[in-house]
Amino acid sequence: MVRLTVTENEKASSNLLYIQSTLGEIFSSSGARINLEPCKNRAILNIDCPESYAEIIRAEVFDKIAEIVSVKYKYDFFSERVKTVGLNPTEKELLLTGLIAADFKEDKRYAFSKLPVDFEVAIDGAFNFRMQPMKSKWKEIVEYVPLTFLPSQLKDFVTFLLENKKKRVYVDNGKVYDSHYRRLKRCQLLGKSEVKIVREVLLSNCGEVELCGEIPSADEYFIKEFFGDRVYFSKNYTN
Repeated sequence: MVRLTVTENEKASSNLLYIQSTLGEIFSSSGARINLEPCKNRAILNIDCPESYAEIIRAEVFDKIAEIVSVKYKYDFFSERVKTVGLNPTEKELLLTGLIAADFKEDKRYAFSKLPVDFEVAIDGAFNFRMQPMKSKWKEIVEYVPLTFLPSQLKDFVTFLLENKKKRVYVDNGKVYDSHYRRLKRCQLLGKSEVKIVREVLLSNCGEVELCGEIPSADEYFIKEFFGDRVYFSKNYTN
């Protein structure tokens, strides 16, 4: 067996739970054993897997770590520094989500490239010591965000982000799936419960949305507001 160890500040142990929950299927199918434990203000996730799966497991885990950095760390960074007025709390969350989604692929690719090549990684350590250029880029973005941001500007900003995007996501009874019908859970990293569906959709970097079943009215409103005629309705959709 090969052990992969991921550590994080104990206050951010939910990041390790994100790895555990999103990769549960591959852990189970590979015969990996998972153990999450606290130790001296650190949360530790130990993953013991057969040697034949070690590189595959490491790649999948590091992919999720890169998501944690490019979503959760970026969210925390922006929520502390973006001090706009003119939006209500829900709209402010959508603005932060849009800022994350704008460079998500680029940030994730960069974060992944800066992770160590061995089988032990501290997420906060890698972020603080290996990713300073990305943090500098985030600071520049914050400086460009207007002090006053109106709902009409939010709509313009989000619809601009959606331009030229082609992939479709599926919202089925409140759960969001990508074009291959794989469940998306990135919004778990944002913590707050408001308009979770539309924030998940924005983080998917899609260009079209298909709705099935019933979704909360606030999510429905913003999905229609942002996607317009690129919203599709299945025969089981309930409005």
